[in-house]
Amino acid sequence: MNMTKDEFKRATAMWGIALCVFAAAVGWVFMRFGQAWSIGDLPPSEYVMEIVPAYVVTEVALIPVGGKLVDKYGCKPVLAAGAFIYIVASMVCLLSTSVEMLVALRFVQGAGAGLILGMGFTSVSRFYAPADRGKCNELMTAAFAIASLFGTATGYFLTDTINWRAGYVLFPALMLIGLVVACKTLPEEKTSDRKVDVPGMILSALVFGTATAYTQMVNEQFDLLSLKSLGMAILIIALLAALIYRSYHCDGPTMPVRTTAFMKTHIVLMFMFSLCGLGLITYFFKLYLTYYEFNIYKASLMFLCMLIGAAVTSMIGGRLVFKTGARPWIIGGSCVVTIGLLLTHLIADKGVPLMALSLFVFGFGLGCIVTEILCSYQSVMPKEDVGQHTGNLMAVRMVGIMAGSAIIGAYINEVIERGRSMTVIDVTAADNVITALTEDIVSGLKYVADSLDTGFLTVCVILAMATTVLTAIAHNLNKDDVKALEAYASEQGSEEEE
Repeated sequence: MNMTKDEFKRATAMWGIALCVFAAAVGWVFMRFGQAWSIGDLPPSEYVMEIVPAYVVTEVALIPVGGKLVDKYGCKPVLAAGAFIYIVASMVCLLSTSVEMLVALRFVQGAGAGLILGMGFTSVSRFYAPADRGKCNELMTAAFAIASLFGTATGYFLTDTINWRAGYVLFPALMLIGLVVACKTLPEEKTSDRKVDVPGMILSALVFGTATAYTQMVNEQFDLLSLKSLGMAILIIALLAALIYRSYHCDGPTMPVRTTAFMKTHIVLMFMFSLCGLGLITYFFKLYLTYYEFNIYKASLMFLCMLIGAAVTSMIGGRLVFKTGARPWIIGGSCVVTIGLLLTHLIADKGVPLMALSLFVFGFGLGCIVTEILCSYQSVMPKEDVGQHTGNLMAVRMVGIMAGSAIIGAYINEVIERGRSMTVIDVTAADNVITALTEDIVSGLKYVADSLDTGFLTVCVILAMATTVLTAIAHNLNKDDVKALEAYASEQGSEEEE
């Protein structure tokens, strides 16, 4: 109520951008569940499993590019370009006559989404001072999280009630609304005359795109020790080395190379917590579907408990991290996440209310971490390179998310499938068909539940150990965290007075 007209327009622009971020984030999951069934009106194809990876690879690859372009041209041009690519590709997806055509168009659609995500989180730093960024970063993070957690159920509902093409109408419409709102209310920005390293952008896209493709490969087959896996790892390392070399020897590099130890620590923490967090979310999802009922809607609604838990701490931490530093929030959050891991294994399979409690505790811990790392990291970025740093941090986060979901999810699948032999049901005796089917399904679910119970003990121990290590890393931030934030606050205050 106390906002000036300019402040109100700026806040409205953030809501418009958040809607675009939502549409971009939901794009990679809304066709994930039951792909072969959902596109049953298209001719059969061996590429059906590439519908999701095609989007994800270009989405993650273009996030750093989107952030870097914001430094050069400002938010509005990058927003317009990303939204245009996303909307046009989505509209053409409606006309797909084959799976191959749909995969190719999803590849283009993901590129637009990547530009949007890189621009969205960068825009917060462009228009708000460090002390005021918490609430806007919470908005962007909430848009991203809600889309990621409920996108699968939304896509399932649209496919089940209308058609798989419905998502390519609804989400582009949301993107268009967000684009119009943001473009009409975004403040004017200064453009930069600094050079843009195009070869560096291409290398950056290849590094993050290849890393994401690797996670998708692991997701399809739990095979980390194969020659193919080793070859992908070597390729990623070679591309990364080339990008680092290029960044040190050119003007306007896409990858930030002169980062402090403080900033490097934030990048490591963001990657590892994203990996552990999404790994456990994959666990919760499979656990619910196995132990209780195979209902995609109710399984997704369970994550409301996690969102509520995360909102409690994120809304406070995002606003206070500038004064306290990230260290106490990350350490406290990682301790709570570890407790959530233990609760998960001990009580999550004992009933829906106890599973909801596990999700709440886990979300409560994560709420102390992700937004706080982002706010703290943004507060010490060079003002002229805020897009470069934010874009790379968010791309690292996305690779962590994909890695956690792929590696732990693939391990879970491997545990479930180990030793399971399919039986042939005798349908010659019609009176016993229903009974035989029921017994086979019950037997199968019991096997899966027992496998999860055994395999997830290992998963929980691994994640708890990783979280403990991350707690130690966060502890080394020491008081340099607060000092860096205070120094930057003084610098920002001087610039605003001028």
